[in-house]
Amino acid sequence: MRKGHTILKAVSFISRLLLVFLYFCAAAQVMKEIWRERFLAITLLYVAVLEIFQALMEAGNVSQRRILDLVYGQFFAALCTNILFGTLLWTISAQPGISLFWEFSILTLLEAFTGILWAAFSFTLYLRKQTRNQALYVYGDGEDWQRTVKENNSRNGYFRISKAVSYRKGLNFIEHILPEYQALFLGKLPDSDRNRLLKLGICTDRECFAVPGIPDIYLQNSRIIRLHDKVLFRSGRGYLTKEQERVKRAEDIICALLLLIPALPLMGLISLCIKAEDGGPVFYRQERVTRYGKSFFMLKFRSMVPEAEKEGPRLAARNDARVTRTGKILRNLHLDELPQLFNVLAGDMSMVGPRPERREFIEDYSRILPEFKERLRVKGGLTGYAQIYGKYSTGPEDKLKYDLIYIYNYSLRLDIRLLFLTIRIFFQKENAQGVEESNL
Repeated sequence: MRKGHTILKAVSFISRLLLVFLYFCAAAQVMKEIWRERFLAITLLYVAVLEIFQALMEAGNVSQRRILDLVYGQFFAALCTNILFGTLLWTISAQPGISLFWEFSILTLLEAFTGILWAAFSFTLYLRKQTRNQALYVYGDGEDWQRTVKENNSRNGYFRISKAVSYRKGLNFIEHILPEYQALFLGKLPDSDRNRLLKLGICTDRECFAVPGIPDIYLQNSRIIRLHDKVLFRSGRGYLTKEQERVKRAEDIICALLLLIPALPLMGLISLCIKAEDGGPVFYRQERVTRYGKSFFMLKFRSMVPEAEKEGPRLAARNDARVTRTGKILRNLHLDELPQLFNVLAGDMSMVGPRPERREFIEDYSRILPEFKERLRVKGGLTGYAQIYGKYSTGPEDKLKYDLIYIYNYSLRLDIRLLFLTIRIFFQKENAQGVEESNL
């Protein structure tokens, strides 16, 4: 297993070096007039900036489960790099702006094309290696193990479930059959049983995967400290310090203003389209709950018919008949959320954080998941961990885990990374689709 990962990393590294060389050559050919005097210095700086954007967009993370994430990451990393460099060179170069635009457009296409080829090659290689890992799935009471096996084997790039057994079969039975498999997948098990099985898997050199519980999220951000000669885990409280709150507020104001300036003409066009379709109101004001249980009215462009909730609040379903034609476009591109930039400026929301929910939904979810109210430790966000790594239809428990990972791992660097990754999900339709009717 380790040898396979080492080979994959080596091949990936060599292919990345080849990709950098192609960028180097592309920059020389496309912009030789600008590059002539300081060819090497500017090209190396360009490649370094491109690598930074690729890291922010997770464009090289071949272990993720969707190749489309890599494709979007490669494209937007190239686009952001060329917008930045094109703008800088436009301010210092005598070359006409239209010429720079076409040259950087060509370079963007070249980089995106080679980057996508690299992503497809690396992802395929990784997937072929990982799907050879036959996994033993140990499930707990009440788990729909047949559905889990079907879902994982149809879209999981980490392993393939070959056999599923209940943890009640006992440690001795599982230990006896484990040598036949390369990976161990643990479902929702009692802590004591899961810990014993996890230890068994690690001691027998098996790759282990486990469904985390809420307490695991708390431990995930623990710091190792020493009390005399004892080792302790120190877990954070999940609250932002005063300094972090000030920095986050400054980040919110700056980002909201930078986005509002170019977005205002688009928002005007959207308003005209909504008004022209049915003559109803342009904006939709909905009461939501943010930090410490405070209520506020969240703004959105109206994407449903005017009386969509006359029978009470409910989540939007897939192919919901209440959604207007303009609303479908807005939802697919997430443009219905643009007015929330005003909520961010007003201080009701943050750019990054758990999505603010309605009070009715918070109360309903909290009866099943008492930890759900921990999301109220920070301001609700325009985008968040659950929105980037989950889907609209992702279940409340998994969304909660994503949100708690964000809260208990908060940093300015994480906020910046999530803001860049938000660009990637704008064109991913599954992040905007409603839930299935059976899940409502």
